[in-house]
Amino acid sequence: MFKLDEMTIIDNFLDEKEANHLESFITGNGLQWRMGESLDYDCPRHEILMPSLYDRHLVYFIYSKYYKYDKTVKQRENDFRLISPFLKKLGINSKNMLTIKINSNFCKEGIYRAGWHIDPIEEDVGKGLTAIYYVNTNNGKTLFKNGNEVECVKNRMVIFPNTWDHTPQYQTDTPVRSVINFNWLTDP
Repeated sequence: MFKLDEMTIIDNFLDEKEANHLESFITGNGLQWRMGESLDYDCPRHEILMPSLYDRHLVYFIYSKYYKYDKTVKQRENDFRLISPFLKKLGINSKNMLTIKINSNFCKEGIYRAGWHIDPIEEDVGKGLTAIYYVNTNNGKTLFKNGNEVECVKNRMVIFPNTWDHTPQYQTDTPVRSVINFNWLTDP
């Protein structure tokens, strides 16, 4: 479906009504967020680029192969209803999904980048894809170590090999930059 050695950018990934509903829900009071550092400071693979004083973001895990979260059946059903429009379009199913989470980053006064990283755990690197869906438009970006960059445009999806180092560049023009991050195997 998507190539393992190149980037794909799809604008208007969802229909306009779905994209507007999703933005309202995520940037409103629809989720119970966890707050923490954007990257694991103890991971030798991560190359941190910003002072830890400014490194706080909100995360909402929908699914993770690596971690277990205590959620009620109703919470899990609501989570999957939220992301169901994405799963078929991306080719994600219960056998190949690794992680699906929503990240929201706070506005910064200047240009800050979290740090170079890849999303999957080491055992799954090179076997799959990462996708980032931009919930809202802002002047932030996703930068790639190979020189590519993608602007944060509402309802845009970028799909790329899970081996590509990337980092968010935070926004200075909106209170939050929200994205949905998908990681899945292409050969489970």
